[in-house]
Amino acid sequence: MDNIAPIHAVSQSTKVNKPANPPNRQDFSDKTNSAINYKLYDIRLLYHNVQSLSNKLLDIAVILATDYSYINILCFTEHWLSDAQLQVLNIDGFKLVNYFSRSHSASGGSCIFVRNIIEMKDVNYLRKLGKERIFKISAIELSSNNTILACIYRSPDSDLYTILHTLELLISKVSSKGKHLILCGDLNMNFLQQNSKPVDLQNLLAMNNLTNPVQFPTRISNRSVSLIDVMIISNTDNETFIVNQNLGYSHHLAQLLYLKSEIQMEGPITKYKRHFTVKNIEQFQYSLHKENWNDVTTSDEPNISFNIFMDTFRYDFDTAFPLKITHINNSA
Repeated sequence: MDNIAPIHAVSQSTKVNKPANPPNRQDFSDKTNSAINYKLYDIRLLYHNVQSLSNKLLDIAVILATDYSYINILCFTEHWLSDAQLQVLNIDGFKLVNYFSRSHSASGGSCIFVRNIIEMKDVNYLRKLGKERIFKISAIELSSNNTILACIYRSPDSDLYTILHTLELLISKVSSKGKHLILCGDLNMNFLQQNSKPVDLQNLLAMNNLTNPVQFPTRISNRSVSLIDVMIISNTDNETFIVNQNLGYSHHLAQLLYLKSEIQMEGPITKYKRHFTVKNIEQFQYSLHKENWNDVTTSDEPNISFNIFMDTFRYDFDTAFPLKITHINNSA
């Protein structure tokens, strides 16, 4: 068994209470773990890049029997196991409900475990988006919470824009079902670096009323510090609290998500959605056409040019396709 270092929260905790406009606005709280009444949250999720699950089982059993006995969902990346090994793996009180394993490599992978009392459904239409050596995805629907949960692992050498396209497909499929989204995982993309890669993802999230509240490093070693693990969530009225946590047995910090689900009521559910019609698509195209792009084309600094372009693009996008309240039948 690996020694368990003292469990403590690093300096980040994030609370999100209301749908924001712009969608990625966040409220930061200085609440500590001891101030949280965990039982008030329907979803109590621990996500961790464990860097080999089989030799961390005893560590995980200890934390689930002590400090984190209230956790009801476990998501892991880099489990390093085959399908057959995962199927016989046991975490007391939990069941394996979805997973993705590499068939030609021992590394990578993603999986989801839930408490035996959690109601869930399979969502194979999302799992099919996963591809060997590119994008590993495990996904389920949390039936009582109107939420799709996906756990992903991106191979470090995979093409970023292939990943962004796949994420866009995933988000579109979830949105078409009228569901909220929780997407946790390791994207192997350092959000602490100032370049276009994380900006592209952030723009994709903003355009779909999603946010990644994880803002502090998630992988710390003697040689480097990076933010490569994410907890992407829908902006909703539901109270959400997220904490980065050092569990002591991996170079990656764990992310803990606490989420209060909306109360299911009779009648329509209120959602925030963008509407795309022939008319507003033409408006969007016309707005882009009439923009003066001189600042983009004349700047000597590529990052500045890119940011100017995206600021203009997002303004025209939000103007043509504003977020509007939509009512969805509760029985749909």
